[in-house]
Parts: sequence; structure tokens; C-alpha cells
Amino acid sequence: MPKPLRRLSRSQIARALARLGELCAAQGVRAEIAIYGGTVMMFAFDCRTATKDVDALFQPVEALEPLIAQVAAELSLPGDWMNAGVKPFVAQREARIPFSELPAPGLLLTRPTPEYLLAMKCLAGRLPTPFRQGDSDDIRFLVRRLGIRSIAQVDAIIGDYYGTAGLDAGKRWLVEKLIEEAHRDAAPST
Repeated sequence: MPKPLRRLSRSQIARALARLGELCAAQGVRAEIAIYGGTVMMFAFDCRTATKDVDALFQPVEALEPLIAQVAAELSLPGDWMNAGVKPFVAQREARIPFSELPAPGLLLTRPTPEYLLAMKCLAGRLPTPFRQGDSDDIRFLVRRLGIRSIAQVDAIIGDYYGTAGLDAGKRWLVEKLIEEAHRDAAPST
């Protein structure tokens, strides 16, 4: 029998990051953490109530990894509550801004701009499974928020961050469908 979908709430993530900040301050670690994915969707856009984990890139890695593990043990979180699994989707030309919606004293937090996050989500294009939410709801939300009306606009945004990298046929079909759904769902009924 498959394990149920693991979910971290806003309060769990906020508490974990606050504790991580305390540990960093106590050890004199200047931590820089770029947060992506579901945590951004939850805190910056308030369109989720939970996420599987905190997708992040963090520096200094050697100092932070044991502190992240300590937070997991102290707060009974999964060992990979914060992880760098997002790394393959990070563009060379990033666009990050301060993560002001998620205060965490002792940590310098940043997040992607909405356009950059859309590009990342479209390239990942994961469908929902029993083990993860997938990217469809997030893509639909970002398309609506950014006023995207065509796949050509998405192609241009992806090109801005990833150069010539484009969507494969399956992901292209998915994004076109989500653009259509986003505007159909947002259209007033008559």
C-alpha cells in the first residue's frame, strides 16, 4: 500500500525556519536560502495550505546541512523537509526577490519572481500522483495571475531564463491546456 501524501503546513514551515534562524544566529552562520516551489505558492500567493517539502538552495551548505537535520529531529519533521531537489530546474539567469512574506530572523530568504517560477513549473510539468501534488494547479494559478493568454507568452518567459530550452511535446500540451482552463475558469458565467 502506498504511503499517503506527506504535507507540511504553513505553521510547521514557519516554525522550522524560525528555529533554523535561531540555530544559525547561535553559531554565527550567515545563511542565505533561496526558496522555490510549493512553499512560495503557499506563502507568497496564499494559494495552498500545505506542501510536501521546502525546495531550496542554501549557503553555506556545510554549515546548514547539520542544522537542517537538527531542526528535523527537534520538530519531528521528515529528514528531507528542506532539500535541494529543485537544483536541476534552476536557471543560470535567475530572477529572485526578497521573500518578505515569510519572515525568518537570522536567515536571508529569497524567492523567484512569479515569471521565473512559472518558467520553472512549466519545465518541470509534473502531473499529480498519490505521492505529490504536481505542478498543474500552480501553473494554472500563475498563468491567471500573470495574465498569460498564449503558449507563445510562456515560450518567451522560458526563453528569458533558460535560453533555448523549450517545452517537450507532452509538457507543451499540458501548459496549453492549463492556459485554456485558467481563462475558462476565470471567465464570468452568463
